[in-house]
Amino acid sequence: MNFFKLAFKNLLRRKIRTILTIQGIAIAIFVLFSLLSFQNGYKNSLTREMNDLGINILAVPKGCPYEAASLIVHGGVIPKYLDEVDLKQISQIDGIELATPIFLSQIYEKDQERTSIIYGIIPQEYTKVKPGWKLNGQYFNIDDTAAIIIGNEVAYQEKLGVGDEVYFPSVGKIYKVFGVLERTGGQDDGFYFLPLAEAQRIFDKIGKITAVAIKIKDLTKIGDISKKLEEIPDIQVVTMAQVLGTILNLVGSARTLIFSVVLIALIIGTLGIVNTMFVTIYERRREIGIFKAIGAGNFDVVKLIILETLIIAIIGGIEGSVLSFAGGRLVESFVRGVIPYAPKRMLFTFQFANVGIAIAYSVIIGVLAAIFPSIKAASLSPLETIRKEE
Repeated sequence: MNFFKLAFKNLLRRKIRTILTIQGIAIAIFVLFSLLSFQNGYKNSLTREMNDLGINILAVPKGCPYEAASLIVHGGVIPKYLDEVDLKQISQIDGIELATPIFLSQIYEKDQERTSIIYGIIPQEYTKVKPGWKLNGQYFNIDDTAAIIIGNEVAYQEKLGVGDEVYFPSVGKIYKVFGVLERTGGQDDGFYFLPLAEAQRIFDKIGKITAVAIKIKDLTKIGDISKKLEEIPDIQVVTMAQVLGTILNLVGSARTLIFSVVLIALIIGTLGIVNTMFVTIYERRREIGIFKAIGAGNFDVVKLIILETLIIAIIGGIEGSVLSFAGGRLVESFVRGVIPYAPKRMLFTFQFANVGIAIAYSVIIGVLAAIFPSIKAASLSPLETIRKEE
């Protein structure tokens, strides 16, 4: 007897119910597969973004939490400042290749309801911690007072190019665009870059620094250098590994919530299969009775029910995986809206290993969902079921 062929025929006889059950499994697997792919892609993208940053250590004012350092990396503003004396002390520590100051603030134009993030930098130094930067145009000099560099996204949104002018009404000054960054795929695409002294002037923070970006000669010495930096009274040290860890912890909290939703979806899918099989068994009591009357044993009935359930689960798992692959961009758009500090690079990473995990989950769901209904079917008495149907 070909049980596989028989199981298929039984499912096709109840097409609508079979299709609806498969869709329930497919949706659960779609969510699971998408989250597995997102988890891998998010961590890889964030790690690449941190590596592209080129900064090994970020020195911030003491008392700022690690989350504040994350804000600096992603364009946020913190209320405390360092000064040039701190910068000098940092630069004198042995093992530091470069210590370049950063001044970060925001301009809010009420009339235009627009917030512009301003980065004050020394370009000749800052480009050394931004090895991935490519510029259309040229860098300004440290003593320029009317020059600006803009990120790729800013240029696109404001329709600006090299040689155009940028006017900030609240500052009351026009700046000429010296250069436009090529797309970095990171947060820099949305920033305005000014000479350090000019940025400090327009915010009335002469000599103040938001943070110091530090590049060290030997990464194996990062622990020793961090300890020396922490001996400076006003300094708190945050390594990029700590920033990455902070962000991933925040992501972990959100991911736990999302995985809870997945678990609920899987439970609903399992209950859907159990319900379908119970209803099917009730409707097929006479058929099962005849099946046993012509010689089928209890194990044959169990095997048939489990096989039917596994066919549903496997088809649902494959469909869910295909849907995830086809709808990856849609899932990524949704996740970007609920996950903090999302990198600009692709978050959804397709991996064949995830397909195996998703289908394995669907098989497990199928087996668990089939156990009780199959035992119930095997316990039916042939004579009683036939007599009741008559």
